[in-house]
Amino acid sequence: MIERLTITQLAENVASSPGLLGEHGAAFFIEADEHCLLLDTGQGLTLLHNAERLGLALERVTAVALSHGHYDHTGGLDAVLERTGGAMDLYLHPEALAPKFNRDGRSIGSPITDLEALRPRVRRLIVSTEPVEIRPGIQLSGEIPRRHAIEDTGGPFYRDAARTEIDDLPDDQALIIDTLPGLVVVLGCGHSGLINTLDQVQTLVPGRPIRAVLGGTHLLRASAERLDFTVRALEGFGIDYLAPNHCTGLAATCLLRQHFPRQFHESPSGTVHRFGAST
Repeated sequence: MIERLTITQLAENVASSPGLLGEHGAAFFIEADEHCLLLDTGQGLTLLHNAERLGLALERVTAVALSHGHYDHTGGLDAVLERTGGAMDLYLHPEALAPKFNRDGRSIGSPITDLEALRPRVRRLIVSTEPVEIRPGIQLSGEIPRRHAIEDTGGPFYRDAARTEIDDLPDDQALIIDTLPGLVVVLGCGHSGLINTLDQVQTLVPGRPIRAVLGGTHLLRASAERLDFTVRALEGFGIDYLAPNHCTGLAATCLLRQHFPRQFHESPSGTVHRFGAST
């Protein structure tokens, strides 16, 4: 179990203060007790700049986990590999580096596509569809069952430029951190669906309350019916801290702020979230 947890929004669509930069993407710099890891790396346009401005040494990172394989979450991976000099573990789903395309047939996959070329650049390469423990108290969800049909991927997304094969994004996964007050769940985009994800978290860590949820929820194009479902389902989890951003979308963000005014927190680049026994 993690006693002290600090999560810094290293990359996000907008920035919180002068000198920081925003981009369409997401990256989280996570300090969990004596361990330091990244969930995602943004597009790579702002990662190094923001880390320097915030005084966050990427050389301290000993593990990088990819929530899924889109460019706005994997684009800074090469820069992180250069900074860590191979002294880090890399966790990803086997489909994370596969070709990915949007509704217009534009490539939106990872700039790095060769899995074998990554092996000599990292300490360990962990490729799995299943839940994986990064260290005690920190795990990746692995593939997330799609229990609620109303929660689609937010696409359509495709595996080919001709848009003939749907990509259901099986590589989508969440990071779960077990702190003394409860679980902190960090999402990249939540393509599996926010409620599907939280259901899986409770399956993987039964009996532990979900205290906080941070990150993208891909409600950007969600219907009114889905938004209503999401709000009502969230009420049942009793979450104390909610920080949706990135691909959540303005309408969904405003709705979540309206329904959860006490729990709601913004999270542009530079935001620091602290969790632990005393927070």
